[in-house]
Amino acid sequence: MAKYVLSLDGGGVRGLATSVYLFELEKRLKKPLSSKFDLVVGTSTGGIIALVISVLEIEGPRLLEIYSEANLKKIFSRSFSSFFRTKYSGDRKMEVLHEYFGNLKMFNADLPCAILAHNLDTRFPKIFSEREHPDLFVADVAAATSAAPTYFPAVEIESNWYVDGAVSTNNPALIAFSEGKKLFPGEEIKVFSVGTGFNNNFVEGSKTKYWGSLSWLRGGIIPMLLESNLEHQLAQEIIGQNYFRVDSNLNEVASKIDINTMSNLELMREMGLRWWDKFENSSLKFLDET
Repeated sequence: MAKYVLSLDGGGVRGLATSVYLFELEKRLKKPLSSKFDLVVGTSTGGIIALVISVLEIEGPRLLEIYSEANLKKIFSRSFSSFFRTKYSGDRKMEVLHEYFGNLKMFNADLPCAILAHNLDTRFPKIFSEREHPDLFVADVAAATSAAPTYFPAVEIESNWYVDGAVSTNNPALIAFSEGKKLFPGEEIKVFSVGTGFNNNFVEGSKTKYWGSLSWLRGGIIPMLLESNLEHQLAQEIIGQNYFRVDSNLNEVASKIDINTMSNLELMREMGLRWWDKFENSSLKFLDET
């Protein structure tokens, strides 16, 4: 019997599009996502959504609440203006995470999960799970996986410092496949991957030829590094027909991960709904729910 693994990309506020799509999927399935999937894996904002599904078993409209305008305004409340400090202090983000997760620990997860962060001490990816790290606070893991460099400060967990899992990989589909193999040895693993949109705007090479660090920062090097197309191509080759991907060009959605204006939030909601319109039938077929 096939085991289904839900894999969720990073992308900051663009996780709203992911949540909108998952909300529509759940309505069509007529059961919670935690009942359909056997494992959920996430990076950055996808890691937070994964923990919401795994630990809180949130379903229905509440899945969208974490991306409410009020929450996003709080999370992305600018407190530093220095070029040498992170854009946000991270304190307000932790307030929101504590509002949701309180003092819950990873062992409270009802659905197996794997949450990706990047260990600054070892320079290697770190996978947090309820199996290997039962006593860690969920809020701390959520803060670590979403500690995007230049935006939020690194997070200390058990004497190690972590930043956003997207530093290692923004699309954790291959990690999802690997974790599924370890958790369900001998079973068929099917990876259902949801992105946060990608930016394929043309970058004129001749203008970037002599760019320094400041020019690259202004030119959007962080969003560029967070693109997930390489992992997508590798997953297609390695996992093959047992890999399904929901994603699209950003079009008018802002590529920066912290643009939380009303107009951009509406564009993200529309993008999530377009994904459902485009991928509904193929999604249900892949999940054997037709």
